Amino acid sequence: MAMESACKLKVGRENYEGRVRMSGDHIDFAGPTKFRFRISEMRDPHRAEQSIAFNFHGNTVNIELSSLRAAENWIDYILHPQTLADKLGVKEGQTIRVMNLDDEDLMTSLQSKNTKLASRATSRCDLVMLGVERSAELRQLEDLSESLRPKGAIWVVLPKTGRLVTKANVFAAAREAGLNQVEVVDYSETMSAFKIVRPTAPKKRAGANGNGNAATARHAAPSYARPTESC
Repeated sequence: MAMESACKLKVGRENYEGRVRMSGDHIDFAGPTKFRFRISEMRDPHRAEQSIAFNFHGNTVNIELSSLRAAENWIDYILHPQTLADKLGVKEGQTIRVMNLDDEDLMTSLQSKNTKLASRATSRCDLVMLGVERSAELRQLEDLSESLRPKGAIWVVLPKTGRLVTKANVFAAAREAGLNQVEVVDYSETMSAFKIVRPTAPKKRAGANGNGNAATARHAAPSYARPTESC
């Protein structure tokens, strides 16, 4: 989950004002200049009031955030970074199908959650991980959704700078398949993952009868209702 904040940034003796965004394994600063701080390359990260501070490649860095609560959340994220499986919402023991993704980091992360890998197309899955290189491969979405368990999801993974398939292609393919695209995460430095789910069924309005028609329910009131009451 990405977090953003207005901030004051100090790198060594230089001071800047702008916005920071923490997502995945890095913090991006946008202002008069741009910086990217990878969490794995930070040394001695700690919180000081509503600032987070660390050493980065020999430079002292201080990021003053918008509130004390923001600083608490950010340092917790830095000290306890999410795994790839965490970012994808993988739960312990779930059944996952991986298609067209040769990714050792993904497999290691899934194993840490004791997941089961589906080996057959007919297997019922909690998640389907689908690597996409061409827009034509998105035609599989509707068929893949049929193998999902009730609260299952499909993650479509594609290059951030790909020309053969874009996020607009993903949105269009999801709509055509009768599905909803609900979330985007940084899968890696070069890849994005788009979460696709079945649309939720609309809730019946309060007071509706068995046919879901509240007006019909009101007309079914007993004949002895007082004349001043509408029926």
